[in-house]
Amino acid sequence: MVALTLKKDARLDLKTTMQNKELLAQAAMLRGVDLTTFIMMPALKAAREVVALNEKAQLDKQEQHALFAALSKPAKPTDALKELLSAGTFSER
Repeated sequence: MVALTLKKDARLDLKTTMQNKELLAQAAMLRGVDLTTFIMMPALKAAREVVALNEKAQLDKQEQHALFAALSKPAKPTDALKELLSAGTFSER
């Protein structure tokens, strides 16, 4: 695997307990990576997932207008829906 060297030009400071730091350091050592890599890899993966989910939930302008139009003019109830609603509650059937 080819490792790319990127310039690390930003700092991220974390506060934790000594116990947590020692546990993270031990786990990083057992994994064979440095502490920064051990912490950053799962954090970056989670961040990418959150951003991707958020982007999927965004509607463009055309989609927003279509959704608003659909919600502004609800469909008229069908005969089957009227019959279902007049049948009473599930326990009454």
